[in-house]
Amino acid sequence: MTELSANNNDLLKARVLVGPITKDDLRYVDYYVSDDFGIFIPSVGFCQYAIKPRHTHPAYSFILFFSGEQDIVPVEIEIKTEHYLVSAMAPGVPHEENPTDTFTRYIAIMISRDLYETQYAAYDRNPPGQYNWDQFLVPHDIMLLLKKFMGEYENGLPGHQQALEALALIITHHFIRGLLKIDVSRDFAAERFEIGRVIDYIHQNYGKKLSVGKLARTVNMSESHFIRTFKKETGVAPMEYLIRVRLDKAKKLLRAGTMNITEISLHCGFNSISHFSSSFTRHEGIAPSEYQSPYSE
Repeated sequence: MTELSANNNDLLKARVLVGPITKDDLRYVDYYVSDDFGIFIPSVGFCQYAIKPRHTHPAYSFILFFSGEQDIVPVEIEIKTEHYLVSAMAPGVPHEENPTDTFTRYIAIMISRDLYETQYAAYDRNPPGQYNWDQFLVPHDIMLLLKKFMGEYENGLPGHQQALEALALIITHHFIRGLLKIDVSRDFAAERFEIGRVIDYIHQNYGKKLSVGKLARTVNMSESHFIRTFKKETGVAPMEYLIRVRLDKAKKLLRAGTMNITEISLHCGFNSISHFSSSFTRHEGIAPSEYQSPYSE
């Protein structure tokens, strides 16, 4: 299967979960989908479908916020430490996201009606409620499962479809238990949570001036311990990871065609266009202008 046909197939899967979404709607969105489950992350701007007035989804949708400080929904519950706020929406409920001057990064998890309601039946013989921005908490370890799903999707190794189905099932139960306030004990090491927090911080602040010291301070680690722990969990040093994130964001903006190369360079945190060009060429093997050319025709 060619890359183009694979992308078209994934867009069809996304439509089953989200609704009549277009490739242009997703130009600022990273997404990872299986037949009954999808993860959508607005990366460098708003999802254009999400801001359409009174839109609906055929699937259950769950918006996971990295912080209570966001402009999408007023926080109605206490956010405990080591937990994320999640807001649930049932299929067919009209809603919209209001675009603001400050872009809020979040993760939207879409679960098909069939998968969600089949698993919900294990907890309650009655059908799920008609969720309308219903709020609940999930432990930070959910992020490891979400990232595992994204990794399986991106790697495409033999058996990845079965792995995606298994991860979708586990994540679905985490959300059901969160909504039903069933306590879920933590399964993972504390330091792994901390590195996950740093990764989230990098994705939220990739355009700003970041240093190893600043990243280490976000999790109260010494720089040396932070570097060792980060590399152990991710396989790369913190600043190398930051460069990769910035280049991934830049590639998405180059494909979108809404900014010129100088604007993209500054937006993604590079201190000069020459630094951006050299970093891009070293990692991608071609210059930014060459990468952008096929998308601007």
